[in-house]
Amino acid sequence: MKIGWIGLGHMGLPMATNLYNAGYDIKVWNRDIKKAEKSGLPYVKNLEELLDDREIIITMLFDSKSVEEVYEKILETGKDIKGKIFIDMTTIYPDTAKKIAEMLIKNEAEFLEAPVIGSVIPAKKGLLTIVVSGDEKIFQKCKEIFSILGKEIFYMGDYGVASTMKLVNNTVLGNFLTALCEAVILAEKSGIPREKAIKVLSHGAGKSMILEAKKDKLLHENYDTHFSVNLIHKDLGYAVDLGQEKKVPLLITSTSHQLYNSARAYNLGDLDFSAVLEIFKKLSNIS
Repeated sequence: MKIGWIGLGHMGLPMATNLYNAGYDIKVWNRDIKKAEKSGLPYVKNLEELLDDREIIITMLFDSKSVEEVYEKILETGKDIKGKIFIDMTTIYPDTAKKIAEMLIKNEAEFLEAPVIGSVIPAKKGLLTIVVSGDEKIFQKCKEIFSILGKEIFYMGDYGVASTMKLVNNTVLGNFLTALCEAVILAEKSGIPREKAIKVLSHGAGKSMILEAKKDKLLHENYDTHFSVNLIHKDLGYAVDLGQEKKVPLLITSTSHQLYNSARAYNLGDLDFSAVLEIFKKLSNIS
């Protein structure tokens, strides 16, 4: 199957590269064509060319707005997309996934909603967790592709469910990290060295994949981006909106959302979301 890939950010590039290295016939396109040129992957200069001979089109973008814009652009090309399979792997609002599905199905194309759980390192290693919604037959047809990109793949059923599950997961991700930052700063202000506090937490209540992934960043304050402040802020915002819609009060998530918003206010948005530690330092008067 010939694959077209749209989106070459922190996650999109290593994922597309994994498919290329696995032997797939893949071509990429990016709205900023310079990223496609620098990717080291076969690329096309315009969207129309990508749509001409690709059977499967995969998008990995930033948010609901960018996904809607790209899929509207796809339809505006006037290209015949009948029978093509489109897979969006972006974290978007559930209603956006339903809207994209409706747009494509009206044009006799197929659609899978497949957001991923994990950041840059598991993306590079092909160890992401992938949650998928859509037609189960189409999911089975594409399962081999998902197996290259991820280690755990879950079929979730109808459109919107996979995106909802991704937001549920990221409430835990965002909240757990803010809890860890709060604990580390409490320890430090109480005279316990940060390294010792993190080591104890890693053998106690803080023991988790999140602490294991972020402990070096929290210790050395190296915020090289694996998953940015902007992304977790976006995802928690979607989760808070979903909570409003479902009448579920997300008190902890709302607070975490504002802490990441504070990080954005201090121009930390493009850094790894562990940079929220800097907000706790400022609140506690630690230089």
